[in-house]
This record gives sequence, C-alpha cells and structure tokens, in this order.
Amino acid sequence: MKSEIRMTKRFGAACRPSFVVRGSLPLAIVCIGAAVIGCSTEKKQKWLTFFFDGVPTGTATYAPRVDYDENGKPLDKVVVVQTNQAAAPKPRFVAHPPYEDKSCTECHESRFSVKMKGPQTKVCFECHEDFLSKLKVKHQPAENGECSSCHDPHGNSNPKMLLQMGQNLCAQCHDSFPKTAKSIHQPVENGECLSCHNPHASSSKGLLVKPDGTLCFECHEDLQQNLTKAAFKHDPAGNAECASCHNPHQSNEKGLLIKARGKLCFECHEEKDMAAVKAHAGQLQKSCIDCHDPHLGADKFFLKPAAKSGGAQ
Repeated sequence: MKSEIRMTKRFGAACRPSFVVRGSLPLAIVCIGAAVIGCSTEKKQKWLTFFFDGVPTGTATYAPRVDYDENGKPLDKVVVVQTNQAAAPKPRFVAHPPYEDKSCTECHESRFSVKMKGPQTKVCFECHEDFLSKLKVKHQPAENGECSSCHDPHGNSNPKMLLQMGQNLCAQCHDSFPKTAKSIHQPVENGECLSCHNPHASSSKGLLVKPDGTLCFECHEDLQQNLTKAAFKHDPAGNAECASCHNPHQSNEKGLLIKARGKLCFECHEEKDMAAVKAHAGQLQKSCIDCHDPHLGADKFFLKPAAKSGGAQ
C-alpha cells in the first residue's frame, strides 16, 4: 500500500499541511512532527494543543515560588526552593576488627557457617576482658551472654557498635519513664542512663557506677562540701543514703522526694514525739523544712537561722 503526503506549501506562512493519507497512521504523525518543526512558537503551540492535552502556553514562566499570608496577600519575602542541596553525610561505619580483617573463624566455626564457636560470652572474652566474674550485680543480657542484644557483632556507625544510642537502647527492655512527672532528674531527662548505671556489671545495687551517695556527690558537690564542714548531719545525708528520701529518676514531689514532705519525715520520726515538743505547739500544720534543714545544721535540730528564735527543744 502506498502512502502519499502533499503539502500545500512547504513550511509556508500558513504552515498547515494538507494530507492525503494512503498508509499507516505512524507515518502521518512523523510528517506532522516534521511540519511543526518549521513553525513559529505560536504555531507550534497551536498544533501541539490540537493533538495533545497539557501543552504549556508560550507565556509560561518558571519564577520562584511566592508565599502568601493567611489573607491571600503575597509576602514580601520570596522563597526560592533549593533543589540542589547537598545530602547530609552518612555516619561513618566502624567495623569490628575481626569482621574488617575478614577473620570469620575467630568467632564462627567456619567461613561458610554462621554458627558461633561457642556461647557469645566465651567468644567475646577471647579478646575482651571478662568483666562479669569480678562483680556481684550483673546486667541480665550480659549475664545471659546476649552481647548481640545491645551490640552489633560486625560493626556499626554508633560508638561501641551499639544497636541504638542512649535511652533508646535501654527502652527496648526497660519501660520508659512517664513524661508527666512534675520533677525529673536531669540525667533521665537527657537520656543519659550511663552517667549513673554500668551497662554490664557493678559492685553496687542497681548497676550504679558508684555507691548511692558517692555517685550523687559527683554532681552535687556543693552539698558534699557543706556536709564535710557541718557540725551536725542528718543521718540519711551523713550516711550518703540519698535514695532513702529521693527518687533518682523522677517524682511528682518537689526535690524528687519519694513522698510528700510531711509524710516522708514521719517514716522515721514518730508524729506523737514531734507533737510533744513545746516549740511545735501550733506549728504542726507547717512543713518540717520550713524550720529544719533536711541535710545538715549548726545544731542538733538542724534549725534554719530564721527558726532558731522559736526555742525548739
């Protein structure tokens, strides 16, 4: 079958081809495209619009986006959308030395098996110091030999090859503290669990890095200095038993107290004995710390300067 195309005028002013099509449609489309190439911009737009939808007009512009306020008025500042911003650099992957050296058999039975040569603690302690045998209190994952529950055995972009950082890792097993508490200890608020706890093992309860009071004095140095100079010390403070009165994580009471101030004091001091003191007559409705310092004092009653004139006995 023959195809014939006759042009009224080759790329003339009218720029309109006249077709006598005796063949395939694709050949006609090719001829139309050839004709359009020679047309002006306006004629091209007209022809392309005839055959296709969505052809931009000749007046289309690509100006920067303009932001508008809530009333629909354009803002003075023109916001230009950046499309060529450099991507943030990826964290550097730090490989575990055996993995980096391709020494698979240091941990695995062979290069072709994922089976370990023994329990994780046994394999890990071939290179790492055995920190469990010398300490009383052990973190359960460490005691169970579940090293890979916290560490990536091949490598990671986090320090110590941790699977996650800080509080996010601890929260995989430990319930997160509610954020509604009125008083939150700063290390807890910052997610700095390791500032107080050892993640593997410790000689102190609660996996504390140091015994109760000694640990608190790492940050509360001013209280430690005052206790050293004080003539009289409240037993819990003098014995560094901070947790007997304060919650180390958070509380609904001021000062991280484990109970309301009045009730807390009566955990040790009998209310009837306090009522028998002459200086307390008509004063029991007050809080104890209105008159007494809960940590130390210049006299055996830990009276504050403003309360000494009350004649407490």
